[in-house]
Amino acid sequence: MDNQELRRMKEQLGLINYKINYKTGVHLGVIEDFFSGKTEELAPKDRERIEALIQAEAKKR
Repeated sequence: MDNQELRRMKEQLGLINYKINYKTGVHLGVIEDFFSGKTEELAPKDRERIEALIQAEAKKR
């Protein structure tokens, strides 16, 4: 997934930053900066964790 797709999926699923932080272990500041558009980069491991969570949440619906 590219950055815009991750952001769009997060919004569609109604995920909040804290839930992403809690379920993935990615630092809240990193999550807030990325999803607010303040930064475009994520560490590869963080990206994998966030993508896995978003995909799992999408399958639940």
